[in-house]
Amino acid sequence: MNNTTINIPSADILHLIQSHLTECGLHTTSSTLRSESGFNMCGLFPNSKGVLVTSATEGRWGEVLQLLESLDLERVRRGYLEDYSCAQRDDVGGEKKEGDDGDGGNAGGEDKEYSSIVMPLEKAVAMAHEMTILELAEQNEVELAYATLRMCSTMLDRALQVTDENDVDDLLDNRNNNHSNNNLGMILSRSGDVERRIAALTSMRRSSSSSAATPSSSNSAALLPANYYGPSNPTKQKRRDQIAKLFKRHVPEIPLKRLSSLLQQSVKWQCHTGTFPTVQRLFQSTEEEEEDHNGVVEEEGGGGVEGGKKKKKKKRKKNTTIEQKFDLVLGNVDMMMMIGDGKKKRKNDETGSSVERIPSRLHQTIRLGKKSYIESACFLTDGKGLVTGSSDGFIEVWGEPINNQDAAAASNSNNSNGLNSLLSTDIDFEKLRTSDLPYQRNDDLMMHDSSVLAMNVSHDGTLLGTTSSDGTVCVWKIADGKLLRKIERAHGGIGGISDKGAAVTCIQFSPDGSKILTGGHDSTCREFGLLTSRMLKEFRGHKSYVNCCSYVVLPPSVVGVNGGSNSGNSHRGDSNGFLAVITASADGSVRLWNGRTAEPIREITPPIPTSANAVIHDKDSIVRSKSIHTVVHLHSPPNTMIVVPRCDRVYLMSYSGAVLRVYTRDDVQGSDFLAATVGASNQFLFVAADDGKCVVFDVHTGKVEKIIRSFAEDCSSSVGRSTGKACEISGLVCHPHRGFVGGYSNDKGQKRGILTLWK
Repeated sequence: MNNTTINIPSADILHLIQSHLTECGLHTTSSTLRSESGFNMCGLFPNSKGVLVTSATEGRWGEVLQLLESLDLERVRRGYLEDYSCAQRDDVGGEKKEGDDGDGGNAGGEDKEYSSIVMPLEKAVAMAHEMTILELAEQNEVELAYATLRMCSTMLDRALQVTDENDVDDLLDNRNNNHSNNNLGMILSRSGDVERRIAALTSMRRSSSSSAATPSSSNSAALLPANYYGPSNPTKQKRRDQIAKLFKRHVPEIPLKRLSSLLQQSVKWQCHTGTFPTVQRLFQSTEEEEEDHNGVVEEEGGGGVEGGKKKKKKKRKKNTTIEQKFDLVLGNVDMMMMIGDGKKKRKNDETGSSVERIPSRLHQTIRLGKKSYIESACFLTDGKGLVTGSSDGFIEVWGEPINNQDAAAASNSNNSNGLNSLLSTDIDFEKLRTSDLPYQRNDDLMMHDSSVLAMNVSHDGTLLGTTSSDGTVCVWKIADGKLLRKIERAHGGIGGISDKGAAVTCIQFSPDGSKILTGGHDSTCREFGLLTSRMLKEFRGHKSYVNCCSYVVLPPSVVGVNGGSNSGNSHRGDSNGFLAVITASADGSVRLWNGRTAEPIREITPPIPTSANAVIHDKDSIVRSKSIHTVVHLHSPPNTMIVVPRCDRVYLMSYSGAVLRVYTRDDVQGSDFLAATVGASNQFLFVAADDGKCVVFDVHTGKVEKIIRSFAEDCSSSVGRSTGKACEISGLVCHPHRGFVGGYSNDKGQKRGILTLWK
């Protein structure tokens, strides 16, 4: 066939999308698509089909009818009739091979003949409805049985006939499909026969109850007319088993991940034919002028020592390999140029999109004043600013935009051959942001009375929440630097003798920005309302310091309903999901809480090696303990998180507590991880170790992609006085949109605090 175009019906596309939505658990979206398009499922998934067979065997007909309701019987019937017509055509063609003149004569009678055909699945569905009616009548629900019979009478009369033979055996026999019912001896309609059986049952029980003095319900239920459940007088369980076998054989089974597999096959074929630019390499030869440092020549008329010589330029041909990668969703092409002996240089397409790159060189450095070091830092949500909190209580926003002239000069000075070089130099993070923040230009900075231990920016990027070592929590408006809320002694010290509260080590805004979540050294996590500045909930259960806390919206199926003291409606979220709270503590545990009731749902303890905890004497100590200092929630893989304890390994875990992957170094063992962060695309995991190196893992494979060996040395202003080692990294930050990673240390031995950005 020369025609390579395949016409795919839109109904099949809708069926694929509907199956994919159901497989992903998006049942509400799938139901909406079903109601708007009018198409049901073309089959059942393997697990749903197993439930159907089991329910039919056990007589749970409500579940059976609910599953059958989602089937598109018309589509199954069309496919069945197509196969049947092809088989009939082959048989007729073999018999009339000598004189092929019967096609026109049969054309008018084929539709009438096919309309009388009843496929096996239609018969099985009708038998399920019939069995439902008969069992309702047996359970003395006679009125409901008659009402159901009136609704299903048309289907029963069309699909089933009253015969003296066992129609189930005919359906199970592949050699006799019994497509047409013309050869069967019809006694009366199937609905009338079912009504006759129910009437016989009712009459028998009425006569039995009138003759017996004290009729019992068990004896009444045992009275059944002959052949009540079918020819040859089968038992109820035998009839159930027969229907279950029919479902197992004739209900279509939808293969798992059908849509994704079709897309993969399509991409592979387009790559094979060359129409798809993925993994397509184009070789080209370019001439570039390179400086030859070995040869020098005399310059005419040159009298100076330095001016009399010049470098000789030599033209060399270099092979350049361009590897194109195609984004299936966005349609962008990302090109990787391989120049010379393996050096790679990335080029972007005209849209400016590129994949995430691993930082490899120093970019910019933020420097504080003397004897002041950085305790916390975070990027603004738009990525155009970096906020730092220092040991002396100052909160500063860095990132001054570079004007167009300076940006053009920076672009020329960098000699960028790739596109969009301006994207990496349009923000100068080494300068305070004063162009649109006048309060910083006037030296009217936001500040605490003590060290700023944690900070977080609201989702809309307008509010900044900060905490301090004296237990104070503040909420600022970033645009004008005004203090909107101040909560003193947020953790500990409330009602006590001491005026100083416990240190607050973590903070996060709620998804709607109306509440804040904090954790502190009093081993609790608390939620405060920004409208009243009062504590709304307290999450109590940890045995040591709470190092991090966060809100996370999870599917209810991931959380389950068995956690906490109440397993009812208290664990149900709204239509968007279940609002949960995740906390991690120095006691080595991660806890999952109900975000609405503050009830504990699950305690997760990663399998930290015992060697890392051998020196622990105080269970509440965080010094050289199994303290979990970082938990990062991932969007890919879904419903997973990165758990980072102070040991030599990092864990990828599900919210049910299962360990999915363990990240360890292959160059050295026994080096503890101090801080961690994940890139915006969830592709790379950056972990700072106590030996001064930054290890970059691939999140999906667990492979060590890169080790930045001088990371701690470049992210601190001095080395330790006694040990000679670089200062320990206390925090990492990652740009929300670009491949920037920053590190800082709060070591008091530094001359001044610095934060170094890598790109």
